[in-house]
Amino acid sequence: MCSWRGRMFVTGALLVLTLAISPARSWSENPDELGRAAIRPSMVRLAPTEACAFRVVLNPGWLQPSRVADEVSWAVNGIEGGNESIGTIDKDGVYHAPGAVPRPSEVHICATAKQASNQRLWATVIVGDGSPVYELVSKWEEPADASSHLKDPSDIAIERDGNLIITDAGRSQVFRFSVTGELLGQIGEGGGNAPGHFDGPRGVAIDSEGNIAVADVRTGPPRIQVFNHDGKLIRAFAQKGVGPGMVMQTRGMAFDASGRLLVADMDNMRVNVYTNDGDFLEAWEKNGVHPGEFNEPYGVVIDQNGDVSIHNYYGPCQKFTRTGNFLFAFAYPDPPTGPVAYTAVAGDQWGDVFLAVRDTAGLVQNSVDPEPKPVRMLKFNSSGELV
Repeated sequence: MCSWRGRMFVTGALLVLTLAISPARSWSENPDELGRAAIRPSMVRLAPTEACAFRVVLNPGWLQPSRVADEVSWAVNGIEGGNESIGTIDKDGVYHAPGAVPRPSEVHICATAKQASNQRLWATVIVGDGSPVYELVSKWEEPADASSHLKDPSDIAIERDGNLIITDAGRSQVFRFSVTGELLGQIGEGGGNAPGHFDGPRGVAIDSEGNIAVADVRTGPPRIQVFNHDGKLIRAFAQKGVGPGMVMQTRGMAFDASGRLLVADMDNMRVNVYTNDGDFLEAWEKNGVHPGEFNEPYGVVIDQNGDVSIHNYYGPCQKFTRTGNFLFAFAYPDPPTGPVAYTAVAGDQWGDVFLAVRDTAGLVQNSVDPEPKPVRMLKFNSSGELV
């Protein structure tokens, strides 16, 4: 994954989002041998100067009770101990809100607990009254005519220098843009079915070396291709099909800190896991509508613990460990006025998950009154609570 100033980018009517996610870090030699932990409380509203005590609770072990972790480092918005403008936190986890409401009013309590497998934990504090307010930082757009470069943008990835890699299913091309919208070039050889070409590119992800993985729906060569920074093909894998390691259609994929590529295959109802070299490792495969099952898995984000959030198109979003063990689900659909479909997902450095949603008015199937088609975003913290 990549990290770049915590910005969010939106393309076309699909509202495809990409936020800063710093590469996950491992804080122990073998964190999977440790139990998991949770931060308590995970979300709280405070008035200016008000205080709240946070703690990290270790989950029960085999025939052992849950207990409070005694080795925890605390920070506010990534700043050890915090400061006067965002609030301070002491070594015991007691947070004091600032004297004035910060901007934005949402503050992240950060805990590092080396006794847990998920050693990074985050809680959300909203200071003052009302909901957090988010401001548009910048935007660029293209004319809706033949002069436009983009026709049907599908996904975005952010390079380390801040440039955007955008897949366009309509033009069967992959473009590189600056953050201000300047076209910087293309990745690959354009439309076509030969190696290095595209036919309906969908998902895109960038590894720690800057290599660019693109998934499309072409029928001939492998459906996932990896290019270097200059746009030259370096490998391809994942043939079309339903067998082990094969792919039908993916809308989302992500690299984890170890270089593994996780690919959500919406048609095969599974998540394939590959090495950075494209070798198939395993599939998380259990289709259905119950917890831990996939019903058109659509997007993937990975946090700093290596935990994986995967949203089903029809909801909900589900969180798994790095080894595919189901943790919990959130963002359940809520018709008739709430969301019924999730079209994109993104995450940030605090473990927050952003979902672009459609409600009943935004569904293509709504032929009675298809306009307007509102699309909005929902934000959940790392514990799955709606922010």
